[in-house]
Amino acid sequence: MNTKCSFCGNKHSKETKIQYIYKHDNQFLIVDDVPCEQCEYCGEQYFDGKVLEQIEEEFQRIYFHGKKPEQALTVPLERYSQFQLA
Repeated sequence: MNTKCSFCGNKHSKETKIQYIYKHDNQFLIVDDVPCEQCEYCGEQYFDGKVLEQIEEEFQRIYFHGKKPEQALTVPLERYSQFQLA
């Protein structure tokens, strides 16, 4: 990263690959091995615009054009207000 982190102000970052969760209209796509710059202090992540465009295009292929994803997951969903807190 050529500039300081916009979140914490740190000037040091590293190139890494992360798991990215894309959400649109309550539909999700989880993408592994997404390249990004990550602040070494706070962990804030910065993505190249082209990378994010490719993720959005893949989402469209899966949800609107019938592409079969590599894997599909079932994820439980709960409302915090409904938790039975002791």
